[in-house]
Amino acid sequence: MRPRRQGLRRGLILGFFLLLPITLNYYSPALMTEGTASRVATFSLFLWAGVFLTSLVVGRAFCGYGCPFNGLQTAWEKVSDAPTRRVRYLRWVKYAMWIAWIGAVIAFAVATGGWTRIDLLYMTEHVVSVDSPTNLIVYFALVGVTLAPTLLGKRGFCHYFCPFGVWGIVGAGIGRSLHLPMLRLSGDRAACTSCGSCERVCPMSLPVREMVQRGDAFHTECTLCGTCVDGCAKGAVRYAFGKANGRRVG
Repeated sequence: MRPRRQGLRRGLILGFFLLLPITLNYYSPALMTEGTASRVATFSLFLWAGVFLTSLVVGRAFCGYGCPFNGLQTAWEKVSDAPTRRVRYLRWVKYAMWIAWIGAVIAFAVATGGWTRIDLLYMTEHVVSVDSPTNLIVYFALVGVTLAPTLLGKRGFCHYFCPFGVWGIVGAGIGRSLHLPMLRLSGDRAACTSCGSCERVCPMSLPVREMVQRGDAFHTECTLCGTCVDGCAKGAVRYAFGKANGRRVG
């Protein structure tokens, strides 16, 4: 394992989590929707549009390197790092939440005639998001919602309940369909000894050995954190950039 890159990555996402009392509103789907109903383009509208557009080229790298909720779950691994249990009927929950979110924004945009002004501090006049007892309750509720699914194993929230990650999943899927050059993982079957080190360190509990054997190690739940890259002593899995071949998994 190359501790420097992973140490920097974990420090980065943990830092984003610690900043959440300040930045919570800037991620908010509720404010994005409410702002659209008032014909206001909020910071969160631009943020998630940017995440989607960049995911056409870098996939779910935002989840691995920029998500504060990933930072919280990374910190929780010190308490429990049990692999995620697969619960098939839950896998569609985050997609339903994302569709409801996007559907509401589109519906309000159509009904009101679209956005007429930009207010990056919409409902955040003091810049700090958690500036009242009500907002503090929302903050702790969100922390609880993020941690509760760890009962299903590490990254339970990411796997089943996080609508934010769907932006990257959809963007990466479109990027691959359009055959755009993308940041991805590449597997070297010849170098792989099936030791399982990649799977043991994967935060998302993915079947990395199977992904390596395909050569194009793509999975919808892969956040491109590179933990498997840095944990493989044989170099059987690595970062690559370019057009990918291979089938979609996940």
